[in-house]
Formats: sequence, C-alpha cells, structure tokens
Amino acid sequence: GAVPDLDLDGRPDDCEPVCLADFDGNDIVDGSDLGQFLLEWNAGNSRADLDGNGIVNGADFGAMLIAWGACP
Repeated sequence: GAVPDLDLDGRPDDCEPVCLADFDGNDIVDGSDLGQFLLEWNAGNSRADLDGNGIVNGADFGAMLIAWGACP
C-alpha cells in the first residue's frame, strides 16, 4: 500500500531523520539549516516546528541551538 508522507517532505513519515533540525539532511545542524528554519518563522504546520506546538517560534529556535552540530 501507499506509505504516508503527511509533512510532504518527500520522505515516508516512518523514515524521518533522527536529527529533526537537520533540514538539508547532511547530518549536521548548521547555518544552512538555520537559513531554512528562518524562512519558516511564524509558519504553522511546518517541519521547522521542532516542539510541535503548531507554530515556528523562539522555542523551536532554542531546540535548534541545542541540536547544533553533528547529529547523533
């Protein structure tokens, strides 16, 4: 059957990355990811909503900073 991709990122939802703040998939949370994050600021229903509260805001920025660097 069809594999769901509810966030429309091109990956099946059960294959989501371990490092949620690594938007470009290079296994490092860095400036490239920060740029993509900032483009989503104040957006709802976004992959950049790292804490899942429905909006991209300061709490998500804090989560990104905590994740900064190489992914586990």
